[in-house]
Amino acid sequence: MQRCGGVSVNVRDKRKYAMLFQSVVLPCQYSSSSIQTPVVQWWYKSYCRDRTHDAFSFTENVKLHASGLGSYSNLDCSDSSRTVRIVASGQGSSMTLAEYYKGRDIAIINKADLRIGELQWGDSGVYFCKVVIPDDLEGKNEDQVELLVLGKSACDR
Repeated sequence: MQRCGGVSVNVRDKRKYAMLFQSVVLPCQYSSSSIQTPVVQWWYKSYCRDRTHDAFSFTENVKLHASGLGSYSNLDCSDSSRTVRIVASGQGSSMTLAEYYKGRDIAIINKADLRIGELQWGDSGVYFCKVVIPDDLEGKNEDQVELLVLGKSACDR
């Protein structure tokens, strides 16, 4: 059953892969019947396990899947055991980068998409798009996308 007037946030791609030093756009769409300008926030959470290491460790990856933990074990852990920080916050045409990201080429574009220029290894993780509208508290106000930053080896050149 669909709620009338409830905010709805949707991240189209649940997992994105991007190359080191390239730029990426993490798309986020929202809808609301409110006429108030929303606050769009992007949050970063590090993986519970090192996904880059997992991606290139075939034998360990097979053991991980065989153990029943599956591919989500790197996402399902308490926030106290990983890095959690805000990336950017925007309302209307104004945007603020969190202290950790100051000086980086990062922006909220197209209402709610997050664009990160020149990806770094530490950018791999789970990104949450959260939309806060004071008079629209019903519905689903956040969604997430997993970003894995990949690099080239000397053999790929």
